[in-house]
Amino acid sequence: MITKLLPAYDPTLFQGAIPYYVDYRPRYPEAVYRLIQESFHLDGCGRLLDLGCGIGLVALTLEAQFEEVIGIDPDPEMLRVAIQESEQQNAQKITWKQGLAEEITDDLGSFRLVTIGRAFHWMDKPTVLQRSYERLDSSHLTDSSKSGIAIIQTEKDIWSNDSEWAQNVLTVIKKWLGEKRRVGSTTVPLLYQSDLEILEASPYKQIEKHTIDFQKQWTVDTFIGYLYSTAYCRRDYISDIPAFEADIRASLLASEPSGVFVEDIPITVYLGFKA
Repeated sequence: MITKLLPAYDPTLFQGAIPYYVDYRPRYPEAVYRLIQESFHLDGCGRLLDLGCGIGLVALTLEAQFEEVIGIDPDPEMLRVAIQESEQQNAQKITWKQGLAEEITDDLGSFRLVTIGRAFHWMDKPTVLQRSYERLDSSHLTDSSKSGIAIIQTEKDIWSNDSEWAQNVLTVIKKWLGEKRRVGSTTVPLLYQSDLEILEASPYKQIEKHTIDFQKQWTVDTFIGYLYSTAYCRRDYISDIPAFEADIRASLLASEPSGVFVEDIPITVYLGFKA
């Protein structure tokens, strides 16, 4: 068992995929943010550190619950989108920084909450948990308030979805890209300990696991756009785009002739608290 998906950060991971990421990646439902707000009794005080912030979905949504927000991501293109979004939303309390979650240091100051949204699987998990814990300060909180970490994971994707339509799509992807899952510039097995095991071995206390049911309705075109947003099926991997899309379209319509289908995407939120 390994605890890390990649041996080192790969700057090509989402190369060319960001526009599709912005347009086609599902957003987190309101229930996710409500759970975080209620669990930590957020009240507009303290600071938030959003690691692997991507295009800023979590930081932008939770900004109003804090005095200041720091969003960190290694991908400059992701951060450019986050900056644009924050300007459009007039989000004035967020600072965006390029960097790795594994390399955060005490010069960032202390925080009330650390969040990681759909990015934990790319990280050196034990290192990130240790360093994020060290950045938390609960000394100034009231008895009802809490500090800690919230990790948001979507537990199912095309590689782990056993529905007919998903298996048909996966067959096409393997036909075009090979049996092994592509990850940026390489292929690696998806072998790592469960997040719950790693959290329980970390300094965090009172670990909680919450599951939120979520459904996403797709059309053939939006699902193709989603595939191009992933690290395993980037558009630049495909040698013949029209032929690939025709294969995907045929595989989906064979399962759902209407061209509209619903995917169950259970979301898991792990919470850990600082004693």
